[in-house]
Amino acid sequence: MLKKVFQFLLLFILTVFILFYFNVIWRSPSYYKTKKQVELTTSIMDMATYMKVVNEHRRPYIYTLDAKSGGKVIIVGVEHTNNPNHSQFDSIRLYWKQHKPTIALVEGRLGFFFKWIHDPIEKYGESGLTSMLAKTDNVDLYTWEPSREDEIKMLINKYSPKKLAMFYSLRPFFQLPDNEKNEDNLQALIDERTKYEALEGSITTWQEIDSIWKIDFPNLNWKTFKSGYGYPGYLHDIWNDSNLARDKHMIDIIAEQVNIGQKIFVTMGSSHAPRIENALKSVIE
Repeated sequence: MLKKVFQFLLLFILTVFILFYFNVIWRSPSYYKTKKQVELTTSIMDMATYMKVVNEHRRPYIYTLDAKSGGKVIIVGVEHTNNPNHSQFDSIRLYWKQHKPTIALVEGRLGFFFKWIHDPIEKYGESGLTSMLAKTDNVDLYTWEPSREDEIKMLINKYSPKKLAMFYSLRPFFQLPDNEKNEDNLQALIDERTKYEALEGSITTWQEIDSIWKIDFPNLNWKTFKSGYGYPGYLHDIWNDSNLARDKHMIDIIAEQVNIGQKIFVTMGSSHAPRIENALKSVIE
């Protein structure tokens, strides 16, 4: 009996390994740890400034920058959509084919993906398609996001653990479909998003968030609030600083690789592309 169990486990492990090896099952892209951070001579556009042009810039927002090293970055800013028929996905395919990148960066961490039952765009939008292209062409793939722990370290000296715990719990909650915005799902997010050392124990129940929200934002209902391009009060400030921290980490990655001759293909939400453009130009050598 034990021999059969052992054989079954061995076969199972071998099958999973083969499925991963042939990209039938995907792991989430790895985090990229930069060796150093670049000094920006031009600032990243903050969200307040961006809101003045949000309806004016082109979509998709695509541009390329060349380095003296022979490296290049291809920036592709698109709408977050899971509609495979959207024309922006043709742009991603076209620019990928034209530039033949050596490294790909995507927004977000993604999650479990099983090629036989999932469509990459329907599952993960532009990040899914970029991941598929990278895996098909055997190109190194990373998320351009900092780890949440690293992001928290960037913000903890400016904001209290309780405010950060509220933000990180509510940010994904606000993106849920209306029929999923309930106390149980918020509690699950609190449990997940406060497990980091700096936030642990700062908020433990959805009732705490409910109580704080009613005091700080009495005219709004957290169960029906839609964030879009903004949050109320100090949550908006955290949101802006979080975006700046994420974008700065992305620029650090791009600069490190482009300036040693790599070709990097980066997909992101359409707001990031114009906001990093001038700052990115200032560090491409």
